[in-house]
Amino acid sequence: MEKRAIHESVVVMYGVLAGGARLVLPPMVDVPVVKALRTAMVDRMARAYGVTLTAGARRILVDVEESATIRGNVTQGVRLLLHRLVPGSRFVDAGANLFRTWGSGLLLQRYLAEHRGHGDPVLGEIEAERVRAGVRAALEVLEADQLRLIAEEAMVPVQRVDDVKGLSKIEAWSEAVAATMAELPAAWLAAAEQTFLGTLAKYR
Repeated sequence: MEKRAIHESVVVMYGVLAGGARLVLPPMVDVPVVKALRTAMVDRMARAYGVTLTAGARRILVDVEESATIRGNVTQGVRLLLHRLVPGSRFVDAGANLFRTWGSGLLLQRYLAEHRGHGDPVLGEIEAERVRAGVRAALEVLEADQLRLIAEEAMVPVQRVDDVKGLSKIEAWSEAVAATMAELPAAWLAAAEQTFLGTLAKYR
């Protein structure tokens, strides 16, 4: 199958949609919506790069937060409590989810385009576990305070989306957040990719 490059704006779009879902939907209810959006993102990437995902691999790649574990359940409970008690926490939470979706999508894109290193058309569960471990390690390159600041900055355009005329909300979010993402430090992107590749190498 011919490979077709995915533009980074497409990854940003899925991040915006995932962040928006977390912004407007209550905790727990938003989880299946976010997973559906991430599934659409990884499926689109796989098709573009001529890769077939097994059902198990697809489930693994979209579960960046370990939602099926005890830790994941505790995280969801804390989110629900913060949304009720802390004003503005919903925007930070949505921004963090936007960042995780965008970051995981960008790293998966680079893996499929540049680092997979073999021509097997099927990506299975074992390979998906390695990729997810690399993604999680790469996203942890940012400390909590840095992630909070980026999340807050990324969500500013979402808070002002009604001020934009002539575009749909999704188009306005995508344009504004894409501009924000473009300003993310190149140093973090480089460090994240090196961490990603270093983690992959441990499993080979």
